[in-house]
Order: sequence, then structure tokens, then C-alpha cells
Amino acid sequence: MPSPVAPVTPSRRGDFDGTIAAEANPRAAVLWSWRLAAAAFALAALAGPVGAASSGLRLVHAEDFSTAKDFDPAFWIAETGFFRNREAQYYRPENVGVQDGALVLEGRRESALNADYSADGADWLTTTRSAEYTSGSIVSRDAFTFGVFEVVARLPQGAGDWPAIWLVNEQGLPYREIDLVEAVGNLPGRTWTTIHAGPDQRSLKTWQAETPMPGLERDFHTYRLEWRKDSIAVAIDGRDVLTMNPEEAHRDGVDPLRAPMHLRVNLALGGSWGGRIDDDALPARLEVRSIKIWSVEPQTSTSSD
Repeated sequence: MPSPVAPVTPSRRGDFDGTIAAEANPRAAVLWSWRLAAAAFALAALAGPVGAASSGLRLVHAEDFSTAKDFDPAFWIAETGFFRNREAQYYRPENVGVQDGALVLEGRRESALNADYSADGADWLTTTRSAEYTSGSIVSRDAFTFGVFEVVARLPQGAGDWPAIWLVNEQGLPYREIDLVEAVGNLPGRTWTTIHAGPDQRSLKTWQAETPMPGLERDFHTYRLEWRKDSIAVAIDGRDVLTMNPEEAHRDGVDPLRAPMHLRVNLALGGSWGGRIDDDALPARLEVRSIKIWSVEPQTSTSSD
């Protein structure tokens, strides 16, 4: 998500493009295909990833927001401020909370003063006095190196909405990022899964898949990343959409996709890719029903200190 460029033509895809053949009503057929797949996968997911015991996976974090009253503050930080991509929203902890059995990150049309404002600031992050929009973002306190990450979520599709579930390292180099899912309301009915890696943001290599998902905003879907030393696979409702080997990003002694990253869930508004915001479509809600993380060998979690 933080990459300043829009999605590129996919250089590597998974084995599923989200479509099925239908003569009478292709759009309806695709929508029902996704709904049936999501329902079937949700039942299978109750027991966790297939072959978890035999694969040496160990559940290290789980949050079920159908019963939880809030997100786990020992695991997450609710972010405050402006961050990237000249997005319009100012992130606030007040925009994150549990409602109706889901963790809700809400984008709103409301003013907020920038706590980091300085007339002599170095860039827009500090020279912007206030925002006309607010939203929510959470990031894991600890970083992870490898693991299985599963998030069940419903994404908004209003114009200007830019929800994302991703792993990223924004402090130091090399740069690395794995987007389980991104969507933009100005390009409705599809999602993007992307991997960026390189010595810095000016020399990134990108792997990307675009997945048609009509009616995306109506249903919860399961987004899962399996990140191992020799493979990365992202699936939506149990269907692979993007796979690659971290070795493909290993060059000149730099091995970005075998280094720690933080898990982030956020709802951006506007910005370099989100585009025009439709105020009439606000408030917008990114809803998360559950989050599960399993460790794999070598150890998954590392201190962020």
C-alpha cells in the first residue's frame, strides 16, 4: 500500500482469476461463485489451515470479534496521524472499535487537527495543519518473520475508500511489503494482492495479481498469507491468487522477503491511488470478523525494539 505507484501489470499470478463461464449472466455467476466458495471455506477454516499439525504450525495469536469487546492492546497499536501517499485521512484511535461482532475501522468526514503540525516542517506530513477526514489503522507491536496470517474481513467500496491488509517494514532498509488484499472504491468489484521488495523504494521488484470480486462490499471473505522461507502464497477464500519464492527477491546480498515485517490493517481515504472521495458514501467501514496467526519454522515473531 505505501508504494507511491499504482498497481502494475501482474508479473506473476496465482492459478485462479476469480471468474467462471456463464452465458446468461456472467456477473451474477461470478458473484455466486465467490459466495459459495466463501461459505465453504469458512466452514473448513474453523479447524485452521489444512494440515496445520503435520506442517508444524502453532497458533500464536487469535482474535474473534464476535465475542471480544475490543482489539488486543498488547498486540496492536492504534495509529495517530498522517502517514503516506498524501492520503486525506488523519488516523485516530477513536475510529477503531468493536461493533456488531466485528472490529470496525471507520472513515468519516470530520475535521481533525494535526498534532505534528509545524509551519517549518519538512514535508506535507507536518506542514498540513488539519484534515477534513479521519479513519482508523492498527499495526502489530511486534514484527514477524514467516508465518500464516488469516484475516476474515469485509471491505468498503465507496469512491475514495482504500482498505488494505498487509505486512510491511517502513523503518530502515531493505524495503519489503506483502499486501494480502487492497481495494479501491473508484475501481470497484476487484482486489489486488501485491508483493514489493528491493534495496529501497526506488528499485523495487513487484509481483501482483488482480482478482475480480463482484459485490465485494456485501460479504466477508477470508484472506490468507502463507509466508515461508522458500514460498509465499496468498489465497482468497481458499483459492490461490498469488505465489512466488522469496529467493526471487534475493539479489546482491539483499534478501528482503526473509526479514521481519509488521502486520497492518487500515482504511485510507483518497491519496495517490484512492482518488476522489465521495462524501455521500461516508462513513465507510472496514470490518474484521477475526484474525489468526500461526508460527512456522523458523520462529515467527521478533521484538520490534
